[in-house]
Amino acid sequence: MRLLRGPRLEDELPFDFRLVPETEALIRRDADLVTRPSKERILGELRRLSPRGFRRLDDLGLLRPLGGSLDGLSRAGVAGHPDYDLVVVFGENLLKLPISNETRRFARTLLRAEQPANDSPRAIHRFRRATEPWALEALAFLGAHEFDEAVSEARKSEPNKPLVRGGDLGLPPGPEVGRLLEEIAEERAAGTMTTKEEALEYARRNAGTLRSDG
Repeated sequence: MRLLRGPRLEDELPFDFRLVPETEALIRRDADLVTRPSKERILGELRRLSPRGFRRLDDLGLLRPLGGSLDGLSRAGVAGHPDYDLVVVFGENLLKLPISNETRRFARTLLRAEQPANDSPRAIHRFRRATEPWALEALAFLGAHEFDEAVSEARKSEPNKPLVRGGDLGLPPGPEVGRLLEEIAEERAAGTMTTKEEALEYARRNAGTLRSDG
């Protein structure tokens, strides 16, 4: 555990605090032992590191045995989620550590995210549907900050309630209702419909019959 604590303290304490050469040499010598502590304790140390700390781990030969990489480190340190940097540095390997279910969902969202095709309302809606509540973190992970403003504006203008709900469609519960509601929400975001009547008409055209009182 001290293999990680040394560089972690070096990272947290003022910049004039450095490992002495003898200690650094011992860490480099025994770097492959860094995986031996429990994964919970390893994760606790990693969570406290800054991008500078991850660079130091790599310099000392500690990052590779843990499954980390500096390839995307230029994207670290720019998002608010406490485990964002861990996703940047460890990618899929982070899922092997004992992270919480929330962090697991966060990591998978970022790892599966695809950059919006453009900044149109429809494209931004689709991106947000796949990544919220972490759309801005996903943009940071993708290095696509040019869409930050479009996502922020979409959040601000998002309606307080949907045009229709599942019970309005007169269809039995199931995937078809969910599909229609998603499509209606997307058309509303794209500006092609604004009223409940237009939404019901869309559902009629795409799913057959509705209740006569719909």
